[in-house]
Amino acid sequence: MDGVTIVFKALELIPRFLPKPKAPAIDYLSLRDAIPTCEFPAVKATEIQVITEPEAPELEATPGMAEEAGEALEHPEVETQAETGTACLSCSRSHLSTVSGAMTESLRFARTDGIMNPEVQRRIMLAEDEINIMERIDLAPDALAKATPGEQEVAQEYLPKIRKLRQDIGNITTVDQLETVAQEASILGQEFRLRHLQLRGVDLNPVLELAKGVQSGEISMAEAKEKLKTLLPDEG
Repeated sequence: MDGVTIVFKALELIPRFLPKPKAPAIDYLSLRDAIPTCEFPAVKATEIQVITEPEAPELEATPGMAEEAGEALEHPEVETQAETGTACLSCSRSHLSTVSGAMTESLRFARTDGIMNPEVQRRIMLAEDEINIMERIDLAPDALAKATPGEQEVAQEYLPKIRKLRQDIGNITTVDQLETVAQEASILGQEFRLRHLQLRGVDLNPVLELAKGVQSGEISMAEAKEKLKTLLPDEG
């Protein structure tokens, strides 16, 4: 099952995700002339009064204070991510992509050398690590509390599917099971990506129409694959 086929399969599961028509965007720059301005009165030098403030008491340094201050300066992006709440789903998308890739690679080795091949087991373990990080860190309750309401809704919607994928990966004992779980991971990754793009305002209607065209025979899979590259952004 190639990537485009997986996308079309995922689309069958998400017709409810299609965005509603948006209200026209407001050109806020056109309103700037209507914003009243004010001028501060001029102050002469003779009118300036010098007020002497009592010196602030000297703070006693406590253990760990310097380290905390240095960490805040070195990693200012941490606070930004917590305020905007955008890292939660973006990182989850990356983790699911890694899981899907690892499962696909493990299947390639397993078809030749069997399920106990070290390269197969190493990639299955990698997939397990990635999905555990996603579930326990990126989609943990404290992380979701900082996310936007829309992101929280998507996360709660997909958490049961992610847990099921984790359990299915842990239960793999045969090549047939590996193939089934690899397809499950690919479909979930594509579906999650499309859902996240829809949340960010990407119109999925053209993608859905493209899938319908392939199913009806109006367009070939190769043509659909090329058009799909222009419809979905590569990063997010």
